[in-house]
Amino acid sequence: MITKCLLVLKNSKFYLVLAVVYTLILLYFTLGNPNEVLPETSIKFQDKIFHFIAYVILAILWGLYSFTGDNKKGLRISFIATLIFGVVLELVQEVVNPLRNYDNLDLLANCVGVVVGTIVVLYYKNLKLK
Repeated sequence: MITKCLLVLKNSKFYLVLAVVYTLILLYFTLGNPNEVLPETSIKFQDKIFHFIAYVILAILWGLYSFTGDNKKGLRISFIATLIFGVVLELVQEVVNPLRNYDNLDLLANCVGVVVGTIVVLYYKNLKLK
């Protein structure tokens, strides 16, 4: 049982499907109606925390996928791609959905999330190599 689980986790198709599905879900929530996406709470900067966490997860998923292939530049490519994805989505969201607004702090949270997620993947990869 454990061997089967480990084989699935080493499978590049598994990471690709997971990363693509998560990216599509993030796209849906980013461009969707903000009143239907996030519940109202009293947490200060809740939206920024969600942006940060969402992009940490995005960078981790694409980063893990990048290590399944033979491409030495895979992590660099996934870092740049997820960074561009976060910037472009933040810039175009109010054009696509008038209920959404551009926010510099959201953009910053997206970018910091990608950086942190990529660092997590690098740390994980270095642990596996030892």
